[in-house]
Amino acid sequence: MVKPSGGSVDRLLKSPPLDMRVFLIFGPDSGLVRERAQALALAITGDVDDPFNVTRLSDEDIKADAAALADAMAAMSLMGGERLVRVRLSADNASVARWISDFEAGDMAAEGRLIVEAGNLTKASKLRKAAEDGKKSAAIACYEDNARDLVALAEESFRAAGLSLSSDARQTLAGILEGNRELARSEIEKLLLYKGFDGGDITLEDLAAISTESADAALDKIVDAALCGELGEADLQYQRALESGTSPVAIVRALQRKIDQIERYHQLGGDQAALARSGAPRFGPPAQRFQAAARAWSRQRIARARDIAFETERAIKRSGSPAEALAGETLLRLARAASPARSR
Repeated sequence: MVKPSGGSVDRLLKSPPLDMRVFLIFGPDSGLVRERAQALALAITGDVDDPFNVTRLSDEDIKADAAALADAMAAMSLMGGERLVRVRLSADNASVARWISDFEAGDMAAEGRLIVEAGNLTKASKLRKAAEDGKKSAAIACYEDNARDLVALAEESFRAAGLSLSSDARQTLAGILEGNRELARSEIEKLLLYKGFDGGDITLEDLAAISTESADAALDKIVDAALCGELGEADLQYQRALESGTSPVAIVRALQRKIDQIERYHQLGGDQAALARSGAPRFGPPAQRFQAAARAWSRQRIARARDIAFETERAIKRSGSPAEALAGETLLRLARAASPARSR
């Protein structure tokens, strides 16, 4: 039975024991669940988007195919390296719980490791019980941080950058950060980028400046990750945007705009001059991201991506359509399509 807490969680995430094969990460703080799952996946594989060694499954995948999890866990690595199966669940799942119990009993093969992300699970949960009772499984609970914990997290990051919080900014920041670890980290990162690493105080004026920052930057993170073939990052940024209240339609329209830019860029010759004429970013990391996406999407392929994006918006507008699911599936579909193209 492994139920790490406090500092032992951080140690496990950084260096998971070789004999630990199953990790259940659950709790009401969905941001912290994803943050810890991502950190653990990175420690295990080194590349969370590796198409050969990382398999992702959802509730629907397991519901549609009862053997999906067993097959994924029994699959051997064809390219070397550690195999990882990531399962994201919306609720308790008897099938996954049964697989964990059978694995612990020696009745199921596990060529790789398993990370299961879930929401809040009661002590009566079959999934939680299976992970907590297993000798080769760990159950990591993620409960919401209070404002004091998150401000302490922020101040630790600020000190490392030579920055400090003014007293009035500390009180205001507590209200901004409270409730979700993932969103808190996003705000901390924005402050660090805004202030730089030259030292000094973070003031109320600084907090006001980042709170009015254009939402376009957040949308670009989602769209760029999808069009560059970065499945994990696209999903992470998409979930983060939804939690901050961004509309799925706004995300799909941002995707359409970026696709239009890439299409114009190709039509204008695909060179440095075409960057400016197409309205694409011309300098620094944004330009590099745009060019990476343009390499992944040829003139012929980007036309198909445009059709997919516009069909998604039409589907969302139909009465009763699940907007979040449709937009998310489109982003992941394009990310999967871009991933092999980017590696060519």
